[in-house]
Amino acid sequence: MNGFSMMADSYRKLAAEGKISQDEAVKKCRIFDFLGSCDQDDIYDMFDSSAFNDIAKSYIRIAVKELVSEGTLDDDQARAVRNRFSFLFDEKRAKEVCEE
Repeated sequence: MNGFSMMADSYRKLAAEGKISQDEAVKKCRIFDFLGSCDQDDIYDMFDSSAFNDIAKSYIRIAVKELVSEGTLDDDQARAVRNRFSFLFDEKRAKEVCEE
């Protein structure tokens, strides 16, 4: 059993105990059961599909904005980080990035 399968089982248990609704458990379990059936190459392929690009780019945007606010990066450095991040999405596959 992998971590995703364990998460699905946890949601089933929470629903059985009445701590969350059955509808919520079904929805969460559907996702975690699916992820539990995937191997690492499947996960890479999902990421490469661009399904998560907007989410990842939002994380980097917030991180860079916070670093600028803290004085760790200046505006030019922040722009360079955002540009490089976007470039990497176009130039490298998820597996390649994770194995570097």
